[in-house]
Amino acid sequence: MLDCLSRLDGKLRVIADRDGRVLTSSAEALDDAGGNAAQMLELAAMQLSLSDAASRLLAVRGRDTAIAIVPSSPAGPSLIIRAAAVDADHVCLVMAMPGQTAPGRIGELQALFALTLSEAQIVVDLMRGLPPQVIAQNRSNSIHTIRAHIRQCHQKIGVSSREELFNRIAIACI
Repeated sequence: MLDCLSRLDGKLRVIADRDGRVLTSSAEALDDAGGNAAQMLELAAMQLSLSDAASRLLAVRGRDTAIAIVPSSPAGPSLIIRAAAVDADHVCLVMAMPGQTAPGRIGELQALFALTLSEAQIVVDLMRGLPPQVIAQNRSNSIHTIRAHIRQCHQKIGVSSREELFNRIAIACI
């Protein structure tokens, strides 16, 4: 089942126990399809073992979900990990590299959340893993303008952090 889902959307799926040990994954299916699952899995395992977010991800229960953003390097793109409980002892982690989770549907974002064109484009850039400083450079805006847009997006979408933004967009658009 993990392989089928991963072939459809290109996201690595891992079933782990509450201690973070990987029991099974869809890495082989993604690698067969030309993905970079091995890189994602290695990065996730390394970062989760060192990360404070790991305990939050592995503690998800019931219908709750949690999202963590794991930077691959200070200047590099992030790995986005979404956790959902499978049962009392196991968690499913869905991992995506930047760009995979970006809805790329500017019009849908505008309609769903009443965003302006600029705000929707900034949300897509954030979903691609770009930091605000890079977005400002790419758009020839000041960092203050971009941060103001991000605050406005947070308000319109009803979130207060980047993780909440990713979770909300993922639920609404994927």
